[in-house]
Amino acid sequence: MKAAVYYGIKDIRVEDRPVPEIGKEDILLKVGACAVCGTDLKVFMHGYKNLNPPQIIGHEISGSIADKGKEVRGYEIGERFSVVPIVSCGECLYCRKGWTHLCMTFQKQTEAFGFYHPGGFAEYMVIPGKAIKKGNLIKVPENVSDEEAAIAEPMACALNGQMLAGVGIGDEVLIIGTGPIGCMHISLAKTLGATRIFISEIKEKRLNMARQFGADYYINPEKEDLKKILMDATDGIGPSVIIIAAPSREAQEMSLEIAANRAHIDFFGGLPKGDSFARLDSNLIHYKELYIHGSSGSTAAQIKMCLDLMSGKRVEGKKLISKIIALEELPGIMTEVQKGGFLKIVVKP
Repeated sequence: MKAAVYYGIKDIRVEDRPVPEIGKEDILLKVGACAVCGTDLKVFMHGYKNLNPPQIIGHEISGSIADKGKEVRGYEIGERFSVVPIVSCGECLYCRKGWTHLCMTFQKQTEAFGFYHPGGFAEYMVIPGKAIKKGNLIKVPENVSDEEAAIAEPMACALNGQMLAGVGIGDEVLIIGTGPIGCMHISLAKTLGATRIFISEIKEKRLNMARQFGADYYINPEKEDLKKILMDATDGIGPSVIIIAAPSREAQEMSLEIAANRAHIDFFGGLPKGDSFARLDSNLIHYKELYIHGSSGSTAAQIKMCLDLMSGKRVEGKKLISKIIALEELPGIMTEVQKGGFLKIVVKP
């Protein structure tokens, strides 16, 4: 089979490898699609903790069952699934609470497909029995394509942030950053009932790509007065939800000033490692009664929700995909991704 193997920083090679063998409790998945994630770009450019090369990367995966072990029950050859990337322990405090994406074992050793286990940038991959038992395979509705099913996982990460922020009817939502995740946030906020959606993005190319998703205001804060526009539009109140889908310290610090009283602010985009401190005005948090939180990852239930949203046409998954490429094109596209000219790129092995 063909596989894209990560050997080190800026070194991904497409190779011929044997089709992996499966044990009696495992499933052999024929990969239908695997989307390129911002984390894949970090791996390519800088490496990643607990990722020991050579390794097949890729963790936004969909596919169909090509073979199964003799003890696997409840799964049939040909059935299609979206893959939950994190293989949680199921035993720690957070797993017992249902927060499997915060699993303590995962946080220690990054037990996930494309990191600890071989990932989806290959024609075939193994789903170990332990992952099957933990519910890592989510059935794909018939009217959802492999490509859409592959982006259900990153969309679920956005949904997790919006659920934590309680986005709903009547909310004035500001989304800062219009990469693929920012555009997912637009679609989800509309679906969840936001009254108005404001977009802030300093890159004109990305701002223009986001226009197809139907927010109410598109603002480049380097050319326009973001605070004035927000205050004029909300009668001096400010947005009730702010989602910072960009690695911007300035946006995190500024968000407290423009937020409405009792607003929810989601630090969705992490700051660079080694430079991750922001200065937040404690008095603004205190007197405005602000709710500030982060969000990271998603659960199997949230991935299923996103598959159902795409199946019911509440979210148009195909609009989020800029390009579909062959596996052989992956090494060359990685340098293009960082220029910000695409939404999701999906590999069809």
